[in-house]
Amino acid sequence: MDGELSEIIKPFKVLFIFLIIEFLFVIIFFTALYSGYDKNLFEIKLNNTLMNCYYSEEYTNGILINAGTSGYNSVENRINEIQLNYPIKLNVNEYEVYYKNGYRKADTNGWLREDNLNYSLVKNSKLKLVIKRKNNVLYDGDYISDLSSIINEKGRYYIHIYSIRKDGLLTSVKTHISFNVIVGGGNHE
Repeated sequence: MDGELSEIIKPFKVLFIFLIIEFLFVIIFFTALYSGYDKNLFEIKLNNTLMNCYYSEEYTNGILINAGTSGYNSVENRINEIQLNYPIKLNVNEYEVYYKNGYRKADTNGWLREDNLNYSLVKNSKLKLVIKRKNNVLYDGDYISDLSSIINEKGRYYIHIYSIRKDGLLTSVKTHISFNVIVGGGNHE
């Protein structure tokens, strides 16, 4: 009797395992098709001067997908310059981007601010900061706003900002922002 019962159940076990494998395959396949993500706009100011920056983003959904984008926040080709005045303040503002009707805009054009969109300020506490000058790392740590003790002489400084944003249980967006700035005129080195 036990042998007959196991022979009857055997095809159902195979069918059940096949359905589970197919279900997982469908989930992975459709997740692979969706590689878009909600991009945020960043504005970087040093002493209230908007900086021209380069950015790159990497979106990871925790399963198979890695998507990314890169570009600039300005179409102008200008050099970032500020005076050597104290205090030297770095402001990093991150905004969620929405259409006027309230829907989230996922296909943003990099960091170019558009008048026909709404922006909502985001509180981001996961920022890292690296400041370099003449191939020396002057600072590498958590984001700080007051850079007066680090940027204290004329010249060119290279600044990198790293942001990590959780978009869901397994998804995250890593943003790398970089720019250089000439402080106080200096000798551009």
